[in-house]
Amino acid sequence: MISARSLIIIGALLLSGCVTTQEGNLANKDEAARLNLELGLGYLRQGDYEEARIKLDKSIKAKYDNATAHRALGLVYERMSDNKGAEKQYRIAVSQAPDDADAINQLAAFLCGQGKQAEALKLFDQALTIPLYQTRYLLLTNAGTCAKSSDLPRAENYLRQALAQKPDYPAALLQMGEINYMKENYIQARAFVTRYLDTAPPDSLALWLGYRVEMAMKDFAAADEYASMLLKRFPESAEASLLQEQRRNAG
Repeated sequence: MISARSLIIIGALLLSGCVTTQEGNLANKDEAARLNLELGLGYLRQGDYEEARIKLDKSIKAKYDNATAHRALGLVYERMSDNKGAEKQYRIAVSQAPDDADAINQLAAFLCGQGKQAEALKLFDQALTIPLYQTRYLLLTNAGTCAKSSDLPRAENYLRQALAQKPDYPAALLQMGEINYMKENYIQARAFVTRYLDTAPPDSLALWLGYRVEMAMKDFAAADEYASMLLKRFPESAEASLLQEQRRNAG
């Protein structure tokens, strides 16, 4: 029996073959750009970053004013640990689509990860002036996460706006829990962790936060439960390593 994953790979290879035989006959550069973009996104989803890069390069050569392809290529470079290449492509995408909040969000999130919080927050605020309708909470959560390392009140403001739009959004709940832990508001932090676990499966970040909150509140039994789950479910995670290091230092 052929697995579902095999079907996806075979389908992509067949599609790639068809485009290769027809590409030279395509008079419409927009169509060539579209087809190569679709292929590039397919390879990106499969984790074949080199093939994705090749197809996205072809898409851009066929049509340089192609913000979606530049965004996708930026993500490919990011996955390949080429941060310089990623930033270049993300900036091109924003220059080509200055009213595309998703493009701005992608650049801002990348810059925040590179330690460029000040520029990132300006971009988040720029994107927030563009109507996003149902996805606005995603942008607000990213902005709050970015601001958390430098401006807790600002971060909390973003995240409360996100939760006002979508009260059960797990990422915003977890970030609010982290902020309250940092502010030593442990009862509120516990409440946000509990709300998170009511809306999403436990992950290493939530379990690590829950452990730290309960330790701060001296509920050692609850802390041990979080620690046990973290070590059992996510033994290779960075959070599990932090827990083990903390316990070694305490011992």
